[in-house]
Amino acid sequence: MQRGEELPRVWIAPGAVDDVRGLLRFGSLDRLLVPVGPVVAEHAGAAAPGPALVHGPGPGGVEHDAARGIPLLEAVDRLRWCATRGLRTVVVVRGQTPSEPAALAGRLCRGLEGDAVGAVEVDLRAADDQQALKVMARLREETPRDLLLLARLSALQADLVGVARGAVAGGAGAVVVCGSVPLGRGRWWSGPSTGAISRSGVQALAQAAQEQRWPPVPMVAAGGVHDPDSADAALAAGAVAVQLGTALWADPTVLWSVAAHLEGRGDPADRTG
Repeated sequence: MQRGEELPRVWIAPGAVDDVRGLLRFGSLDRLLVPVGPVVAEHAGAAAPGPALVHGPGPGGVEHDAARGIPLLEAVDRLRWCATRGLRTVVVVRGQTPSEPAALAGRLCRGLEGDAVGAVEVDLRAADDQQALKVMARLREETPRDLLLLARLSALQADLVGVARGAVAGGAGAVVVCGSVPLGRGRWWSGPSTGAISRSGVQALAQAAQEQRWPPVPMVAAGGVHDPDSADAALAAGAVAVQLGTALWADPTVLWSVAAHLEGRGDPADRTG
């Protein structure tokens, strides 16, 4: 999809499911962007495909490892599967240097399966404003000029507005505001209890946009969305779409129930429901 095009109302978080192909048992993927990734360089933690390790549930969420990275060849295989079925994808890339995400995304976009790439998302939750600018600029250089690029940010970043500003200056056409709480050693806390964190990040960026402290782009709320009511709350905070992650571990069908609910809301600008 192109920058400026209306975003799908519902997205699937990278690593939310082991293999998105399994979701076909529960419903159609035709109106969704199927996530492929996180794609990483071989030296950067690519592992055998498998679910993220869950260390234990708690009140309002679960403690889990970061989503496992997949190597380039596995990403090509998944892209090919989507291309043969006419499905659009969002390629998710991670890297240890500013150039790694761009190189991975560029290879996938230029391949025979590149027509299936509808968007590219890059994880910038550990970046500062200058790093965000560099990563996005390199990504912009290596991908089709009109392709939608998304920057994944953390609502807990010290300079959220500055990082968002850098990401947009580098070429991001949308930002994903994540509410997951980092626990160290590649572990995260995610679940319904993080919804308030994600919404606070969305609200902070919305306020900063009104104050002209960053050039606003569409925001996707990621964190704590587990039913239609929590999706409504995210849109009321200023997001135009939501991303579901750990909610799918408990009930994959919530993806379609939330999508059906939001599609019935009408114009995304109508925050009142």
